[in-house]
Amino acid sequence: MKLTGGQIVVETLVREGVPYLVGIPGHGTLGLSDALIGEDRVHAIQVRHEQAAVHLADAYYRVAGVPLAVFTSIGPGAMNTVIGVASCYVDSIPVLVLTGNSHTHMAGRGVLQEIERAADANSLAVLAPIAKRTWRADRVDRLPRILRRAFAEMLTGRRGPVAVDLPMDVQCDAAEVELLEPVEYRAAGRCLPDQDLAARAATMLYGAERPVILAGGGVISGRAWTGLRAVAEYTGAAVITTMMGKGAFPEDHPLSAMHAGSKGTTCGNRLAARADVLLAVGARFADETASSYRAGASFAIPPTRLIHVDIDPTEIGKNYPAAVGIAADAGATLEAMLTWLREHHPPKDYAASAYFREVQQEREAWLSAVREQATSDHVPVTISRLIAEVRGFLDRDAIVVTSSGNLQAQWFQEAPVYEPGT
Repeated sequence: MKLTGGQIVVETLVREGVPYLVGIPGHGTLGLSDALIGEDRVHAIQVRHEQAAVHLADAYYRVAGVPLAVFTSIGPGAMNTVIGVASCYVDSIPVLVLTGNSHTHMAGRGVLQEIERAADANSLAVLAPIAKRTWRADRVDRLPRILRRAFAEMLTGRRGPVAVDLPMDVQCDAAEVELLEPVEYRAAGRCLPDQDLAARAATMLYGAERPVILAGGGVISGRAWTGLRAVAEYTGAAVITTMMGKGAFPEDHPLSAMHAGSKGTTCGNRLAARADVLLAVGARFADETASSYRAGASFAIPPTRLIHVDIDPTEIGKNYPAAVGIAADAGATLEAMLTWLREHHPPKDYAASAYFREVQQEREAWLSAVREQATSDHVPVTISRLIAEVRGFLDRDAIVVTSSGNLQAQWFQEAPVYEPGT
């Protein structure tokens, strides 16, 4: 079929199931904007600032699990996405960023808003360190392949944002092209764990006297919360989460110790520091989670034996040595461990154990301290009281968005979250 570059983008978004294209049109995106005229399969949302477009796409993916595309004009429009793209990169959130740029035959001449001093049409250089991959489509007939690679890159392995630069003439030029369905160019299914390693991990966790599971953002993105709960209940392991993993395990569950780290809970830090086996799933042991790596503040690895599961093999062993390292999907690994456990051991009667009683004592000590602040009549009102009253008013599955800073840290610590994605 013969399509313009703008039409190729739209048709690819339709095939990929992307419902919204978010951004601000400008002279650098006229060809793409023309392709949206009369289009009802992909809906354009115009925002007030390009940074907001990326944040919108970020939030939509966290809630719906569906990536969005962002479009910007040349120069400052593209630069305005940087904070949002960097946030998505750090948090492994997929978003497709489409940036307009100078025509291929005009690159380097100083077209309105072109960034060309160090290199012609050079805006991608700014995005390169904060995207999984970037491309510049210099011909319209190359665009379908570039978009296929972009979607494959952002939606497989450790997910993240990608950027495709669209010169103005490429958006408007037309070519005979063949568009494929996603199943033809993107790997499906999950990255399965080595079964022997899964068995070793399950053996270690089941044999532990003080097991703890650390659930990170990989549990959320991998939709692995059911397996997480099943493994925790089978082995009697206390569960803590990172900020990205909050909601992966219900925080009113008797095995929940909430969080570890510099902004964690006393119960989470104490139990994690005393664990004999720690299963970390989809967590990268960032500075905040690990209390700046001070031994015993949040973790003591070693002597704690670490089982580290992550889709990104470069995270395993990066900050702590692993007794067992598994580069695989979080959900698939937890399911493999659970299958092995059911075949070889009965579920532990953890409620009768001394360790479970300790978990309850540590939980209650923390919750009691929070309640004291949350019921205070101090004027002005304490943040703890505000958090408690807002949390008490909200539904169990309410979605909460906080700003950064102290309020975010206290919400993380004190507001119980019960459902993933909230």
